[in-house]
Amino acid sequence: LPLYDAICRISKGKIDRGCACLTFDDGYPEWMNGVIPLLQARSVPATFFISAGQFFGRPMWHERLAAIVRKVEGGILDTSGFRLPPLPIGTPAARVKALRALEYHFKYLPIVIRDRYLEALENQCGAGSGDVPVMTGAQLRTISALGFDIGSHTMEHPILGLCDGKVAREEIEKPKEILEDMTRVPVRAFAYPNGRPDVDFNHQHVRMVRQAGYEYAVTTQWGGATVDTPSFQTPRFTPWGPDLAHLQMQMIRNLLMRPTYVNEERR
Repeated sequence: LPLYDAICRISKGKIDRGCACLTFDDGYPEWMNGVIPLLQARSVPATFFISAGQFFGRPMWHERLAAIVRKVEGGILDTSGFRLPPLPIGTPAARVKALRALEYHFKYLPIVIRDRYLEALENQCGAGSGDVPVMTGAQLRTISALGFDIGSHTMEHPILGLCDGKVAREEIEKPKEILEDMTRVPVRAFAYPNGRPDVDFNHQHVRMVRQAGYEYAVTTQWGGATVDTPSFQTPRFTPWGPDLAHLQMQMIRNLLMRPTYVNEERR
């Protein structure tokens, strides 16, 4: 089902068991030759949550890290200036491991420090934001024109819990206006970056999302939605198993999970 339709049906207690919705986060040019034609061929709806900073020369921080790891030469990436031991990058497997280490280290840094470290590491390795493939406005408009729903995923994909109130509100409100202006279609949905309740976002951010005019929001909390699910904390999960058996087991496990939610009544 389209996610918006499912949310409406759940709120009225009129959804059948076994329904599913597909969502995709961040925004990648590869979608145009990958998932978009696959969805079209099967007449499957989906919602795409877009980080809007990439339309203004600000790719997502983890994509900037990936560009650094791709571009740097030699067998070792010197990260001693960033509170990390030197990272081997001599093989493709080592580069993947190095990227995971960088992502883990950078994810929960304060925003100002993270940006400073990113720029310093880019300068050290001769990389830059221009090395990151980003979605274009034309591609976004094409996805929307094909009938897929467009949602907001902040400007630069920060952990909202690490942002002060002003920055968090801008990250929530600004992309809605930008995406609506670009597509001429209402943006009704929001996805919390990283998306763990009371870890990556809290009740204040849920309130900001409501006040910004969104109609519902999604998290990354595992579990299935029910009639009791708060519409601004709809759970999602990612079945990433390498084969069908693993994928099915993950689906069953996740559907048996009881999601947790932030207390939206807190003041």
